[in-house]
Amino acid sequence: METAIEVRPQPGPQEAFLKSPADIAIYGGAAGSGKSFAMLLESLYHVANPRFRAILFRRTVPMIRLQGGLLDTSEQVYPPLGGVLNQSMLEWRFASGATVKFAGLEHPQDRFSYQGAQIPLIMFDELVQFTADQFWYLLSRCRSMSGVKGYVRAATNPDPDSFVRHLVSWWIDPDTGLAIKERSGLLRWFT
Repeated sequence: METAIEVRPQPGPQEAFLKSPADIAIYGGAAGSGKSFAMLLESLYHVANPRFRAILFRRTVPMIRLQGGLLDTSEQVYPPLGGVLNQSMLEWRFASGATVKFAGLEHPQDRFSYQGAQIPLIMFDELVQFTADQFWYLLSRCRSMSGVKGYVRAATNPDPDSFVRHLVSWWIDPDTGLAIKERSGLLRWFT
């Protein structure tokens, strides 16, 4: 007899982040608020699609491998749902053939390693650690023939000196640096 496995977001900001229809959604919050875990859950929406690919970036590979980090946590979530880890490639493969890869972007020029790639879901864990050039270039790789429209998810604590601060400024109170509650989750458009 198989045991049912239920994986769900925490009610509140984590759940709202996972339900966002935005092409780019950025989840801010303090340490321990479930931002990274939410991104591990995000890719599960599409793992039944054999052509689905996702990539989750941290600035360096050692950050991915930290105790309690992305890899450690994914090993608790993905195997019960059929994920098999290729440890050397830092890539999870699901029964359908869908994959979720973890990767570092340590140097600004590392973004060019993805030239020609088509990735339906691109995620950044701790977005302020990346350069604006890395972020914007990788958006051009966010495309797909898998049937999943390309989209981006990021988790961060906006740093006042980061490009992210400008990107999310409409949602942030300039006096307190905290999110404006009435604007949290509202969609905006830009070109």
